[in-house]
Amino acid sequence: MFSYTLDGKSDEYIGSGTLIAPNWILTAGHNFFVKDEQKNPASPADITVFTGNNPNSPDQTLSVEQIYFHPTWLQDNQDFVNANDLCLVKLKTAVKNITPVPLYTGTDEPIGSKVWYCGFGDYSKLKGQNPDSYSKKHAIENILDRKATGILTKINGVTYNGGLLAFDFDAPVGNSNTLGDSYIGEDEALLGTGTSSPSPLDLEGTTVQGDSGGPLFIKDNGVWKIAGVLSGGVPEPVKGQKDSSYGDISVFIRVSNSKGWITEMVK
Repeated sequence: MFSYTLDGKSDEYIGSGTLIAPNWILTAGHNFFVKDEQKNPASPADITVFTGNNPNSPDQTLSVEQIYFHPTWLQDNQDFVNANDLCLVKLKTAVKNITPVPLYTGTDEPIGSKVWYCGFGDYSKLKGQNPDSYSKKHAIENILDRKATGILTKINGVTYNGGLLAFDFDAPVGNSNTLGDSYIGEDEALLGTGTSSPSPLDLEGTTVQGDSGGPLFIKDNGVWKIAGVLSGGVPEPVKGQKDSSYGDISVFIRVSNSKGWITEMVK
């Protein structure tokens, strides 16, 4: 989990990320820079990294050496719209006792099959929670409903091909299948067409604020791999829908489209 101070203010912002090498974390670019909200990207000196399941009692507390945004993020940062909401965090020291997660670099993510997500969404302001404590790690399962590719961004004469993955949050009564209904808003249209089952899994869930940058996992021949990085959610996928409630659509930056940039940086 990340914690940092935005533009020198006292408010702390949190986000999630995935260790992909002993001293490298893959996360979302908007965790550290959003043009409409910040004058400059976050300073590495202001970022703290907590490892373990409980950031209130972390296994390690680490400092950041440098942050590296997707090449086009500082130019075109609109969350998932340009499929470039990625950032690599280089730590000053290696993480201990955690095995880095391999990248899923294939092109056949299991549409219609089970996937898993985990992160450190912020529940601190909810009733019954301690507002001064970070939230512990939570994990959910869902069905991967969408895959979109061919989203291009360009800078300095170089074109980058991005992609998206997404799932919706189905209610037990089967009436919130937003990726299977007839209404398709502007942002939802970016995900392409497809089908979606209205029946939820036993441990189905969705993402919340603070989960940004966290991993979408698939099992590839028995090995957990990161296939997506949480960028955000489709705003109001149905009229009046409350964020992170039934009907929520979570959107991830597809890792396989950016594997070249990631592996070139993490050598």
